[in-house]
Amino acid sequence: MTELQSLREPPKHWWQALRCIGPGLILSASVVGSGELIATTTLGARAGFGLLWIILLGCLVKIAVQLEFGRFAVSHGMTTLQGWELQHGGRIGRLHWTTWCAFLYLVAMIPGQAGVMGAAAQVLTFAVPALPTFVAVGVVALSISMVQSSGGYAPVEKGAVFLNALFVTSVLLCVIAVQYSPFAFRCDDLALGFRFHLPPETLGLALAAFGITGIAAGEVAMYPYWLLEKGYARFCGPPEDSAAWASRARGWIRVMTVDAVASAVVYTTTTCAFYLLGASVLRNQSTVADGNALILQLSSLFTSTLGMGTRAIFMLGAFAVLYSTVFANTGAYSRWWADLAAVWRRLRSGDERFRRLVVRWVIWLFPWMTGGVYLFLQRPLFLIVLMGLANTLFLIVVAYQAVIFRYRRTDHRLRPGRLYDVALWLSLAAMVLVALRSVGSLLT
Repeated sequence: MTELQSLREPPKHWWQALRCIGPGLILSASVVGSGELIATTTLGARAGFGLLWIILLGCLVKIAVQLEFGRFAVSHGMTTLQGWELQHGGRIGRLHWTTWCAFLYLVAMIPGQAGVMGAAAQVLTFAVPALPTFVAVGVVALSISMVQSSGGYAPVEKGAVFLNALFVTSVLLCVIAVQYSPFAFRCDDLALGFRFHLPPETLGLALAAFGITGIAAGEVAMYPYWLLEKGYARFCGPPEDSAAWASRARGWIRVMTVDAVASAVVYTTTTCAFYLLGASVLRNQSTVADGNALILQLSSLFTSTLGMGTRAIFMLGAFAVLYSTVFANTGAYSRWWADLAAVWRRLRSGDERFRRLVVRWVIWLFPWMTGGVYLFLQRPLFLIVLMGLANTLFLIVVAYQAVIFRYRRTDHRLRPGRLYDVALWLSLAAMVLVALRSVGSLLT
């Protein structure tokens, strides 16, 4: 296909744009994971309904940074690291210092994702008690590698759409089922979550809630890879001075915005649902289990109050949540490693053969490496906490590059309005605050 043939006019209306979404759904499959299933539910159990507004804020306030990374990818046709490497100063050897941070982040994600892999395998063994843990890990790893073995975009999007539908439906059914149990919550309970009250003794809990909910630093940096493979930048064409290109770029940026908002609806709905399950079902429990044992405690409560059928629905949703994270991140990290190898070797962005080769290798290596780390350590909660810490520290790098993209890389014809800039700076301030607060807690 020639460059001219790949150009495509964007849809005119938002309901037409919905037919073109996909990258955001892959992202939401990655976003909704162990943090939402385990940590958010635990926070609901400990804080009750009072921090619901923090959960919502944590999901929604970070979208502006995601949009900034998306704007750059669509308008420039460049990957995340190609954009970071445009800077001349601040280099350490061959790479910019932020690219080295990305390398360290990717290395940290190997044990971090091992925790999610292990949690998914444990839920599988809960469902099939006769299945040994190492076999469950192998089943998860092999299925992911086989589905994505081509290295193409379509299998990842189709898998993510299916998993999104599965875990959203499952958790919403559980919330509805709770309303027919002794743990039912009322409108007055929900109203407590919107009093915007933050007692001093819940400050640490609130910051933790804000940090673990919504899109994380890694997912923000992953978003451009899916946008490029979906074709938004290709449909715009290479940047040029013509009015036609500017019109196409604005149109496909609008589509990207619809895509990002759709993903936010999915992961915000799911996160709030898990929080409500914790606040309603676990709030009155004398003890709240830790880590993956929380999944068993929740499922046992469903069994005792609503029957085995609801427990099966909950366990299916729990597996879908954890599996989707490893599934989506395998695809994303394979693209990220390929991007890192390309900028290291100074390859042009069109070297598709080399990129696809690296992607395929990582798709097969990544799930098995993470599975091996889990089987060696057998500590999923510790590994998940490690992943959360890496994401928190990486927030500062992502926030810095978002400012560069907005004020140094944005075509003047594509500049957003003042309201967007206000949202972006609020998002950046929130991300940096959480990062600094987490670093401070480590040093004290």
